[in-house]
Amino acid sequence: MAIVPFHIVDAFADRPFTGNPAAIIPNAAGLSDLEMFQITDELSMEAGFILPPVASQADVRLRFFTHRRETPLSGHVAIAAFASMADRGFYHATAGGTHLTVETGAGLLPVTLTAAPSGRTAVTVGLPSPRFGEPITATEVATALDIPVAAVGIDGHGPARVSCGFDQIVVPIGDRDVMRGSFRDAVAIGALTDQRGVGGITLVCTETVAPEADMHCRFFHPRVGADEDVASGTSLGAAAAWLVGSGLVPTCDVTKIISEQGHSLGRPTRAELAVRCSGDMVTGVELTACGVVVMRGSFHFNRQAVEARG
Repeated sequence: MAIVPFHIVDAFADRPFTGNPAAIIPNAAGLSDLEMFQITDELSMEAGFILPPVASQADVRLRFFTHRRETPLSGHVAIAAFASMADRGFYHATAGGTHLTVETGAGLLPVTLTAAPSGRTAVTVGLPSPRFGEPITATEVATALDIPVAAVGIDGHGPARVSCGFDQIVVPIGDRDVMRGSFRDAVAIGALTDQRGVGGITLVCTETVAPEADMHCRFFHPRVGADEDVASGTSLGAAAAWLVGSGLVPTCDVTKIISEQGHSLGRPTRAELAVRCSGDMVTGVELTACGVVVMRGSFHFNRQAVEARG
């Protein structure tokens, strides 16, 4: 009989039942790929599996699963995983920051755990270096989202391929009323992501709900995970990189961006991003957020029965 502990962690949250939930399996070394998929499917949410590192430079290794596939990186699951490890005392946050390296499918990434004034652990993940690709026509995006073409774009800046871990289309929307749309045609959105060879679509608007926020985002990835995500770290990283790279916010060597997301799904989230520049070039993005453990439990199953079903 296998007994596999797990945590449910609300990422991008400082109180329970907010943010984006993720399942974290703290000791996954003995699990097969099939068992990881089945655990993810059973919990009906994205899951992170904590493993010993393969790379000598890393402190820990993470694998990320959705109910559809394994992905190289999930920002909110990474936040949840380190919040879980801090909660269990595996790592301790300090005022000056505890510095670690995590091994992922997207490479080795720096992580810092800082003791926040609230008593929570603030997790900072250095995302993969931003990459800017080709522009995408406003007509393509407007057709997939079923919105007016005129609603796509901010101050002459249009949609483009951007990556902070995986390729996606960042779509600037100038009107927050348009951002409140239902966008329920997952088939059309999925067709656009297939056609362009990207993992999702990120909408970004500079008209925000909270006055202190710099951007309001929504993220759709029907081919990979949920049709719409409460909050995605890689999506926010790409949106922040696009915002700074387009010159739509005042920039310096390190530009701080406060994001908000999840309002359309009834789970508002907040994150902080630090966009690093060298001259006019965006060179890096760091994502900072907290996570709250809301459930502790364990799976109990017969491994032979699981293998037979698989």
